[in-house]
Amino acid sequence: MADQSSKAKAWHGGAARAAVYWQGGDPRWQTGDIVPLTTTERADVCIVGGGFTGLWTALSIKRLAPGTDVVLVEREYCGAGASGRNGGWVNGWDDILPKLISRFGRDAGMWLLDASRRSLDDIRDTVRDGAIDCDLSFEGGLNVALSPAQVDGILEAALVARELGRDDLFRILDKDEAVAMSGSPAAEAGALILRAGSVQPALLAQGLRRLVVAAGVRVYEATPMVGLQRTLPAVVKTPSGSVTADQFILASGARLARVPELRRTVFIIPSHVVATASSADALDRLGWVCGRPFADGRTAVHYAQRTTDDRLVFGRGGGRLGYGGHVIPAHYHDARESESIVADMHAMLPATRDLAVEWRWGGPLERTQHGIPWVGALGKYRNVHYGLGYSGNGVSASNLIGRTLAALALGLEDDYAQSPLVSEPPTYLPPEPIRSAGARAVRSAIERCEVMEDEGRKPDPVSRALRRCLSISMPKGVTLWRRDEMD
Repeated sequence: MADQSSKAKAWHGGAARAAVYWQGGDPRWQTGDIVPLTTTERADVCIVGGGFTGLWTALSIKRLAPGTDVVLVEREYCGAGASGRNGGWVNGWDDILPKLISRFGRDAGMWLLDASRRSLDDIRDTVRDGAIDCDLSFEGGLNVALSPAQVDGILEAALVARELGRDDLFRILDKDEAVAMSGSPAAEAGALILRAGSVQPALLAQGLRRLVVAAGVRVYEATPMVGLQRTLPAVVKTPSGSVTADQFILASGARLARVPELRRTVFIIPSHVVATASSADALDRLGWVCGRPFADGRTAVHYAQRTTDDRLVFGRGGGRLGYGGHVIPAHYHDARESESIVADMHAMLPATRDLAVEWRWGGPLERTQHGIPWVGALGKYRNVHYGLGYSGNGVSASNLIGRTLAALALGLEDDYAQSPLVSEPPTYLPPEPIRSAGARAVRSAIERCEVMEDEGRKPDPVSRALRRCLSISMPKGVTLWRRDEMD
């Protein structure tokens, strides 16, 4: 096991410089003692995946029912996936309020909004009470329209909140305020989410792992799942052991796209990020403060934050698709995509042009058509649960999903177990190869539309029509794929 631990530390902090700044550039980060599963274990609940979803689920189970025997297995180390690679936004669902109401109705939508805000309370309290050193700070979330075409989308949630009497959610920014707070001369308007902030995500994952272990959860890392028997109880097989449990939680993020029933529910796309050299002067000129992250109004959203050591972490969603739900090498490193993101950063934020880019990384994420995660169950025994579909916005939502999964695994009948998020897959994508070909066409159309809109031009009719195809769902029964070992 020492070999596995040494390998992890070499990837993320040894002689070979790490790609992910959060895990290689911050001396506070460490993997901990990695112990793989080499035995046959029995538990009440087994969680597969050591990212935010798995860790929050484990912690929630122990809070709700401390005597529950929980095992967590992780293919690499806790926080190795999207949980330790993302842009560090910490926000509720204030900015998707119109989508919540449209999809679930007013009452359910407002419950989800308030539940997402309770998750912010729980994250804050857990970090404080657990003494997690992760730079969590709430100074608001800055959404900025960088072209006239983005203004309506940026302001929509704030205007809907105002109509519903929720003026506590946003402050609308005029052009001058948006320029001053974002540092972008292209800013047209903005909406400041009043209850939002940022975090060093890898350190949050590291701290949650410590709390989970202290609560009595048995954590096995360097332990990939190689098979799942959907029996009662169910059995997870690993290279050197197995876990038998009455209830299973699959919390593996983008890799859940390989489960047959879920393969047509999400796209697998990357999000790539860069981090600049440290420069307090440059970020002061931008008007940026720690704890107030930034995002624009594009579909392939740009997002950023100022770190506590005065770096700009800047990223963008989108890139090469994984055919048939596969994770591919270009999801982790794509030089052309990184260069494009640096060019976007320089164009949007001129004060960054003299800053060296010292870190570049990426990783896969699962993107749903509607952008909202859901919680479901697999198999005839319904004892294998999963949470999926964060669409690049999971730092806070994983707390809500984890609490929901805990309620289901424990057989509770509370509001979380009966949440609108608990459902069958809400939409189905076309089968391959139609899905990938169509997605490439839609993505290209979206890019053309947004570039033309940024330049003040009206997109062509074909591109506008293709852009609307992003929300098209197909019947569940339309299938061209075969089932695999996850059956």
